[in-house]
Amino acid sequence: MTPLAPLVVPGLRAAGLGLAFGLIGATATPVGAAPLQQPAATLYRGGDILTMAGPTPAYAEALVEKGGRILYVGPLAGAIKAAGGGARQVNLAGRTLLPGFIDAHGHLVLASHTLLNADLIGVKSIPELLGRMKAHAATLPEGVWVEGLGYRAEQLAENRHPTKEELDSVSASRAVFVQDGSGHQGSINSVLLKQMGWSASSKDPAGGVITRKPGSSEPSGHIAEAPVFAVLAAKAPLTPAQIRLGVGKAVALWTANGQTTASEMGFGLSDDDIDVARQMLDEKLLPIDLLLYVKQSFLEQAKAGRSAAVAQYADPASRAPRVDGDGRYLNRVRLAGLKFWLDGSMDNAFMSQPYTNNPPGNTEKNFRGLAVDPQAAVETSVATYWKSNRQVAGHSIGDQAVDNFLTAIEKAYAAQGPSDHRPVIQHAQFLRPDQIVRAKKVGAITSFTAGGIYPMGDYLARLMGPERLAWAGAAGSVQRAGIPWTMHHDMPAGVSPSLIYALWNIVNRTTKSGVVLSPQEKVSAYDGLRALTINGAYQFHEEKTKGSLEPGKLADLVVLSANPLKVDPLAIKDIQVLETIKEGTSLYRNPALTAGGATTAAAPINEKDNCLVPHDHPQKPLNPAQQAAMDRLLAPRP
Repeated sequence: MTPLAPLVVPGLRAAGLGLAFGLIGATATPVGAAPLQQPAATLYRGGDILTMAGPTPAYAEALVEKGGRILYVGPLAGAIKAAGGGARQVNLAGRTLLPGFIDAHGHLVLASHTLLNADLIGVKSIPELLGRMKAHAATLPEGVWVEGLGYRAEQLAENRHPTKEELDSVSASRAVFVQDGSGHQGSINSVLLKQMGWSASSKDPAGGVITRKPGSSEPSGHIAEAPVFAVLAAKAPLTPAQIRLGVGKAVALWTANGQTTASEMGFGLSDDDIDVARQMLDEKLLPIDLLLYVKQSFLEQAKAGRSAAVAQYADPASRAPRVDGDGRYLNRVRLAGLKFWLDGSMDNAFMSQPYTNNPPGNTEKNFRGLAVDPQAAVETSVATYWKSNRQVAGHSIGDQAVDNFLTAIEKAYAAQGPSDHRPVIQHAQFLRPDQIVRAKKVGAITSFTAGGIYPMGDYLARLMGPERLAWAGAAGSVQRAGIPWTMHHDMPAGVSPSLIYALWNIVNRTTKSGVVLSPQEKVSAYDGLRALTINGAYQFHEEKTKGSLEPGKLADLVVLSANPLKVDPLAIKDIQVLETIKEGTSLYRNPALTAGGATTAAAPINEKDNCLVPHDHPQKPLNPAQQAAMDRLLAPRP
């Protein structure tokens, strides 16, 4: 399934499902044209309409959408009456209708940068990595940085990161920068080392590592955590055309995977993120909602940017209308909270006890990972925003990182009392039983990166050993404790943009070797779907308008080829997103569908990429309809 086929974009109103399934007629209104007469309502019937409105599965016979909101959910006879004359009827033909998926932790703004770079997902050796980088370099103007993302050191034949000398073979005259699949580690060439001022005499920055050559102080080229973010901040800003293209690619990827609400859990990772956000606002680039969580160090810049935008759009007529009246959004962008890094990637997860086996290339004795953001700064910020509408989220993979984040929360709780703040423990890869009890007491939410269980579970077991493996991705324990939890893909740092793939992982918990990882932490498919819908809405304080199919809520919908509750759990990964609908407007239709409504089987897990979305090189060209849709999406808005 290609991720680049959004067939309806902002400014176009098209009939959901009609064109894809060949069941009904459809109309579209171009941007700036006089609106065509639209049906008063749309009635969906003929399939599993799973409402996600309670702790156990509940189905409705029909659903009516009108004006971008859900008007009615219930028996067909009542739906026909509620829809009124002239309503458009959509026969789901046995397919499944759900609330649109909510991306509880992603990086859509970062993806608007990285989707312009070389794709390194699935490379098996450093020569292959260098080949992809050289091919990408050949497409770039002279002087532009050569960047790539997605390799994993443990999957390379050399079991290490590239050296500066190897990257110099890509270019000895301009900066070369590669990031691993987590986005927290990477390597740079000699040009970029010199540009950053890092040499044998340089000290490692706080919260990060500049790896040295064995027996020497000379940098090898590998960097982790703080230096990676410093390199990102040093990049030249994107041009308006690049921003338009990058945002278009990111939106296409999110909507092709059924997501109607996206997040950026690291706003400020690049210094031009303000420029990206302003262009999103000014050109109305987003057809889906986007929540921004700002890096602590970027907060003042983000607040100033928000103030300027609010002043510019003080006149309500200058804003894209919100059918639910949610004033927290401006042209589909909402500044929602702060994001901290209590540790780094899986290879640098901050643990209370040393790793059982070190990550590739790491020879440090008693290695426990890395702390990134200073604890004092985290505690100060959590206390400052504990009673505010600015939520805090903490990247916490290792159990020591979770400890540190919980300590900051507990101090605010003790000093200021309880609050409906819903702080989010992001990733929560190693969550001890005692920490689950502490999290519940202070009203914290856990959000799991589930998509890595299959491709990385065996590696994780090697790093941490059998005892700590019992804590890994403890969704079952969190569910039993009654804590709301969510699930995310972390793209572009994750292994797949598909939340269905994440669902398959967390329900089955099977690794590549066939081992079931911590089977006591399995959850039901329904509880997994709640993590992608109503729990995601709850995490973002939007459960009153999103996350379930109930009258009055936004008509954010996704149509699936099969019901995850009614297939073999091992077959969940084969379910396809057929259509993504935001407030009644179709944003994506699966191009694999035929006019008669037949579906094709979803692509199996790509062993090369450990990902459901293939990464072919060179990228397959878009067909004419897809290209026309992309052209409309990327065109400036009036």
